[in-house]
Amino acid sequence: MKTITIENKTAKELRSHLLKELALFEGVEKRFQKKYKMSLTQFEQKIKMESVSPKKHEIWEDSIEWRNAAEEAAKLRAILAGFATK
Repeated sequence: MKTITIENKTAKELRSHLLKELALFEGVEKRFQKKYKMSLTQFEQKIKMESVSPKKHEIWEDSIEWRNAAEEAAKLRAILAGFATK
């Protein structure tokens, strides 16, 4: 992994922006957890086990949006974990 150095003010602004983005994705995850009363993993397993028809657009669209939010949140957490400000 490559390390870069940026001004402290810029680093703080970037970190703040990343935290706001993370909050948005975590909000999407929480919305679906509340809606379906289960985790994403459980939801995806349920879709597979019950052979949910692709015609049930809402369920498929929710699963795609939820998965994308989870993946983006994970990427942001990884970036933030390696982010150091003074």
